Amino acid sequence: MARKKLYAAIDVGSHEIQMKIAELAKREPPKVIESIRRTLAIGTDTYTRGEISQPVLESCIEVLNGFIRDMDGYRIGEYRVLATSAFREASNQLYAIDQIARHCGLQVDILSNSEERYYHMMSTWSLMQDFPELIKDGTLIVDISAGSIQLTVYHKGEFIFSQNLLLGSLRIRELLADLERRTANLPALMDEYISIDLSTYHLHEPKGIVYKHLIITGHELAYLSKLADLEEGEVAQITEKSFDKIYHLLLKNKPLDLALDYDIPAEHASLLLPVAIIMRKLISYTKAKNIYLPRISLAEGVLVEYACNDKKYKLSHDSNQDLIAASRQLAKRFKTDKAHNEAVEQAVIQLFDETARLHRLDNRYKLVLRVAAILRDCGKYVNISRHHDRSFNIILATELIGLTAREQTIAAFIARYHGGNLELNDPEFARLMPEDQLVIAKLTALLRLADALDAGHQQKIRQMEFDFDRRKMVLIVTADQDLTLELWNIDQKAALFEQVYGYTVEIKRRKQNL
Repeated sequence: MARKKLYAAIDVGSHEIQMKIAELAKREPPKVIESIRRTLAIGTDTYTRGEISQPVLESCIEVLNGFIRDMDGYRIGEYRVLATSAFREASNQLYAIDQIARHCGLQVDILSNSEERYYHMMSTWSLMQDFPELIKDGTLIVDISAGSIQLTVYHKGEFIFSQNLLLGSLRIRELLADLERRTANLPALMDEYISIDLSTYHLHEPKGIVYKHLIITGHELAYLSKLADLEEGEVAQITEKSFDKIYHLLLKNKPLDLALDYDIPAEHASLLLPVAIIMRKLISYTKAKNIYLPRISLAEGVLVEYACNDKKYKLSHDSNQDLIAASRQLAKRFKTDKAHNEAVEQAVIQLFDETARLHRLDNRYKLVLRVAAILRDCGKYVNISRHHDRSFNIILATELIGLTAREQTIAAFIARYHGGNLELNDPEFARLMPEDQLVIAKLTALLRLADALDAGHQQKIRQMEFDFDRRKMVLIVTADQDLTLELWNIDQKAALFEQVYGYTVEIKRRKQNL
């Protein structure tokens, strides 16, 4: 019998390094057969000194070499090694990654915050099969990591809002370590420090949502569950009353006491209080009736992605819809023309599908193109006359959970060039890989046409059909209003399409029957 292909995911985190090894079966979630964790507070260096020290890096290399021996024993078929904020924020990340490659032979990919949170959400969706049902009511997801927390709001079945705050448990502990000697009440100091950012978050969060569910994730929750004597399982639930008991226990006991009395590793015991303070504030604020503590991890999220891509495992929740909803919410905040946006988005989807044999890009790029189409006019809120440049900056500065850093860059350039000239000698564009330059040109050409088809912002075109005749793409449009402005805009914007694809564009009009 053939040996099953095994997959591994290694998370080089801020406070620990974790590896999970799993078997994957067709249309099934990953079956984890080995999970190894090694505590190493890499983030202590980064959050206090701005770089990873050589001794800590050597310890990291030692741990990773140990994981390599474990993977060799299992004969792993595919694996990924990912690093988060401890590497992302380190000034010497380039040298650190190179040393790991030289000593371990591993390629470490440093995730952006949005990519990191995406894998956490993948793990959450896989564990909580009832997630689509839960988010029909107001739901706040609090993802607490060592470096920061992510607050994500769902309501009426849709993604509404997400914001990252630099309030991670390890970061708080290290930043306040110097002040600990100056205060007799460290918990009160932590509470005050945490309140500053949470108060700012509440100013910007969506209003009018009644929260019914609170989902809290993070590495330290396993130890809080242990203190609360919660039943072991993939998704634990805790009441506000039970949590209050834990909170007061943490206030009364020093980390060393917790380590000795409750068999909690000392390095983790010192992180529980900042986590509990964050939880207490959000439990009090949301007044949510249901508090869930799913045992998720970044490594598990990576394995879930493998299962989806390689074994056709289907999650109960569609992450692509979250990305589109997030883009629409952002467009709404920047007061774009909703009806015009929807018309351009639908037109560009149809253009992408009908020209598939010309661009030869997969549907992942259709998603990127839709994001660019939705956000292309956000810059008008800042400066109408140069809005495409402002849109470019807004897209790059925004966390779009579900896009890779590369995809987000592509979307930003498409938005920039939909209204401005695509110049190959533009210094920023020239720094991109040639294959990415070509993708941007192909997709920008489609977005320019889609935008021109609703140049008057009146949604005059009711239907569009396509015909390809040799080197000509004929758009047969149905409309009952004057299209002079739209036809003039297409003449202006078709040049890039003709240059990229080698096809001219012709418009034929079919009057709508009334």
